[in-house]
Amino acid sequence: MTKISQLDTLWARIPLGAGRGGSGATEVDLVRVTVTTDDGATGTGFTYALTGGAEALHALCDGLVRDLVTGSELDEWPRTFTTVWQRTHRLGRGVAVPVLSAVDIAVHDLRARRANQPLYRHLGAHRDRVPVYGSGRSTHQMSTDELVAGQLDYLAEGYRAVKLRVGARPPEEDVERVTEVRRAVGDGVRIMVDCNERLDLPTALWLGPRLADLGVYWMEEPLVSDDVDGHRQLAERAGVPIAVGEHLHGRFEFAAYLRAGAASVLQPDVPLCGGVTEWTRISAAAEVFGAVLAPHFLPELHVHLAASVPNCPYIEHFPLIDDVLAETLTITDGTAAPPDRPGHGIRWDDAALDRLRIR
Repeated sequence: MTKISQLDTLWARIPLGAGRGGSGATEVDLVRVTVTTDDGATGTGFTYALTGGAEALHALCDGLVRDLVTGSELDEWPRTFTTVWQRTHRLGRGVAVPVLSAVDIAVHDLRARRANQPLYRHLGAHRDRVPVYGSGRSTHQMSTDELVAGQLDYLAEGYRAVKLRVGARPPEEDVERVTEVRRAVGDGVRIMVDCNERLDLPTALWLGPRLADLGVYWMEEPLVSDDVDGHRQLAERAGVPIAVGEHLHGRFEFAAYLRAGAASVLQPDVPLCGGVTEWTRISAAAEVFGAVLAPHFLPELHVHLAASVPNCPYIEHFPLIDDVLAETLTITDGTAAPPDRPGHGIRWDDAALDRLRIR
């Protein structure tokens, strides 16, 4: 039997320059994991932190999780996954599940590479190309003209769906900005709107119908993600589909939204939600409730997961860790294909990682 003989971690801090997206983050901490078997095969996975605290991720991975994983049988990974979940459960999901995600991604990468298959085919391919929506050219700081120009650039590159940010400005002003984008891109382009947990319930209830009138495809995280019932009320009354998931960890937190009818678009982030193992469980649960998945960030990884399930209409184009990748995903006419090489196919820029490494 093949055993996992080694688990190595690397912690790097990647500057993002000007604040990106709705969070305004100016740096991201990446914790990369390399799993090695006793016959020398390797796989890589990762998790990340946008708001600090990566030292906790790194310490947990370098300590307890390494001890639990090292020496385990590769073919018995589901058992080891459950052991790590149970042993770290009391620590809270916000640290433990992202760390487990990184190791789980590395194990699935390794297993697909040993099978000489791209990850999406190793999981079971449902399609070979996935639609992509443009998300990286919208910030609250942009003028309306800059916002419109960014979306028109996406259209010129072949995208047919874009996402805007709202919530930092007065809601009336946000409606005007979305209206201008709609006028510019026309009715044949899907517009998603991300509120980044910035609204209260009355404001969200006011805003939802106005976004629906503009044909907005989904309204993302209007409230704090802990407020399942508030999202349920919005789902019932706002007239626009509700999307959540980037702040949720593991299938149980997603299940709470599904049971309540609080969201019809789930956005699991594989490096945060429990890895490939939890992604497949979340996808199956969503399918039962008629919901779809649209993963958060990281298209180079998520293209494989989206291609492996029947209920994922989009992945998100957002440049988060491009500075440590040797190759980014090629997007043609608004769609992308998973790399046709074994494993997840992510090619790391090791020189950049070494330069940005926290030692």
